[in-house]
Amino acid sequence: MPRRAAVPPERAGMAGGAVNTFRQLGYALGIALFGTVLTSRMRDTLPADAAHALAGGGAGALRDVFGEGVLRAAFAGGLDAVAVVAGSTAAVAGVLVLALVRRPRVTKTTVTSAGPRALAQEETEETTARRG
Repeated sequence: MPRRAAVPPERAGMAGGAVNTFRQLGYALGIALFGTVLTSRMRDTLPADAAHALAGGGAGALRDVFGEGVLRAAFAGGLDAVAVVAGSTAAVAGVLVLALVRRPRVTKTTVTSAGPRALAQEETEETTARRG
């Protein structure tokens, strides 16, 4: 059965614009959120200034003061926290999608409007695709 669009063709531009807007917002807010989680978790091990420097790529300057093992442990702890937050966010988003996205209704006119010939051709194509 061919896939049907969830948006009527006359509103495709509006839907595409909304998708791109939310994608860009997700990038901007996601980077800010995950950067904050990373830095705040590293502050459990390091002073605030050192955590910000490490998050900004300043490990080389901090190596002499804190030692490489401490910096690696702080960064790994921050990345662990980021992974937990990202996974939780993805799980919640998945549940929301399943709960909120509606499936298109299949009406009698949709099924019968193709006619018997088109339906037989579609069944033949499906059978050929399974064999090949």
